[in-house]
Amino acid sequence: MELYLIRHGQSHNNAHPEEQRVEDAPLTTLGQEQAALLANFAKSLRLTRLITSPFMRALQTTDPVRQTTGLQPEIWVDLHEQGGCYAGHIPGQYVGRPGMTHTELAAQFPEFQNVDDIDGDGWWQSKAYETNADARQRAARVLDRTRDTFALTSERVAFVMHADFMRYFVACVLDVSSRAPHNTSVTKLVISQDESRVEYFNRTEHLPEQMKSC
Repeated sequence: MELYLIRHGQSHNNAHPEEQRVEDAPLTTLGQEQAALLANFAKSLRLTRLITSPFMRALQTTDPVRQTTGLQPEIWVDLHEQGGCYAGHIPGQYVGRPGMTHTELAAQFPEFQNVDDIDGDGWWQSKAYETNADARQRAARVLDRTRDTFALTSERVAFVMHADFMRYFVACVLDVSSRAPHNTSVTKLVISQDESRVEYFNRTEHLPEQMKSC
């Protein structure tokens, strides 16, 4: 399989100080523009599956890709950012929040699949802040699911996800650390039962220099 790891476009939380963070940040105007350019670039990837985190910023990045590729996006809750959905900006004082519910997701993103996996308590269900150790275990779980589902196929799969969790995932695949990727950057992995390799990392040629952000 070919796996494309795509970071979401610039969000409110990327663009503003920590004390202004919100629990489920939408894309900024720049983020929306980045997503539109990504969507045009994504046509060249010849994707066969499009899978996204349940956070608003990832969903809003995925939707233009859906429109240009004609794929029906799937929601995998386990692609969420490290920590889960929470309010607050002071470590140790984070408060778990629900995340979007089934009804909210179905209303705002009716073309997306796997919404039925999420109930009325939201995809995060106000759980406590996820620890680093738990995030590493989740990355291993996502890798196992990816290999079980796709390793023996010729699928070309995109995960629309988040910077910190992407780094955990790449480390899990290759046992190496990586730097933080740019918004809407594309990283390509080739994964089979016998090997895993990176073909490129943090590809951003679809973005003009002045539109690149972290």
